[in-house]
Amino acid sequence: SALDGGIDGITLSAGLHLDSFALMADHPRFRDAKLGIIVSSARALRLFLRKNARLDRLPDYIIVEGPLAGGHLGFGLDDWMKYDLASIVAEVLNYLKSEHLSIPVIAAGGIFTGTDAVNFLELGAAGVQVATRFTVTHECGLPDKVKQEYFRAEEKDIEVNGLSPTGYPMRMLK
Repeated sequence: SALDGGIDGITLSAGLHLDSFALMADHPRFRDAKLGIIVSSARALRLFLRKNARLDRLPDYIIVEGPLAGGHLGFGLDDWMKYDLASIVAEVLNYLKSEHLSIPVIAAGGIFTGTDAVNFLELGAAGVQVATRFTVTHECGLPDKVKQEYFRAEEKDIEVNGLSPTGYPMRMLK
């Protein structure tokens, strides 16, 4: 439907979308629209690329989401804290280099400062994705009462839990 509507690009949400490109492959705009994926490991990227090799269509960009991202995490409830975004981004960049693939990598999840962003760019990321920082802006549709909770929150108010209907762990304010 997004391709039918003339959308310029689609980022597949986090998770292993092994068949999502195949679902779009017959669409006349499949090769024209920008298609991105979100992964939380080089292993997930390898699986995605292997599954989609027959389509002869690589993602136009890869968002590498770390364990400090808001919302759903690509890690288990008991092991998310064992990972860090910089290591995962380096692992994905090394994998792409070893496969001679030139796909821009965007670091996401836990980028708090300009220095954080610069560090990822120096590591080799093509860009960074920052989301939670913008939940308190005027443009964000959250009610002002909720935005104030973000301002009041301290690190102890953030939790990772399994309350999601998807069953995947998620990072949220208590």
